Amino acid sequence: MKMKMTHLEEALDEKETRETQYAEKLITKDTRCTIEEYDRYSGNLKEETTMAADNLLGMDRTELENFLKKSQTMYYQYSLVAFSPEHVVIRQSRTEYETYYLVDENGVVQVYKGDRKTLYEPTQIQTKDLPEDLQEEIQNGKYVESQEELYSFLENYSS
Repeated sequence: MKMKMTHLEEALDEKETRETQYAEKLITKDTRCTIEEYDRYSGNLKEETTMAADNLLGMDRTELENFLKKSQTMYYQYSLVAFSPEHVVIRQSRTEYETYYLVDENGVVQVYKGDRKTLYEPTQIQTKDLPEDLQEEIQNGKYVESQEELYSFLENYSS
């Protein structure tokens, strides 16, 4: 009988140990969470560390990875860099930008989205009225990195 009790006690101890180990691998209110914002175009990496958000509390590694996969958008991807009950590191990578191309069509500058197929905004800007180096860039398809840069161009060269 004593032998059976020992096996039962060992099994209970093992179960408690597994449950404790599992509980120790969850995000709690004391878990620090670092969000790394990675910009693949500039190569910049910004970090911000706070306490874990309420919606992450109680998650284990697998649950957090699944949550991050479901949170992906056209513009952002999320990946788990590190996971421990003390500190979680999540990388947010910007994957797509609202980029543009300035293209010469029949002597007039047209603005296309970054896919070079979708007309974003027709203009009345005559290519011949632009500085020579800019004319050449536009004839080759001038890349414009942001909406801010686009509107700066349009402001400067629209009549």
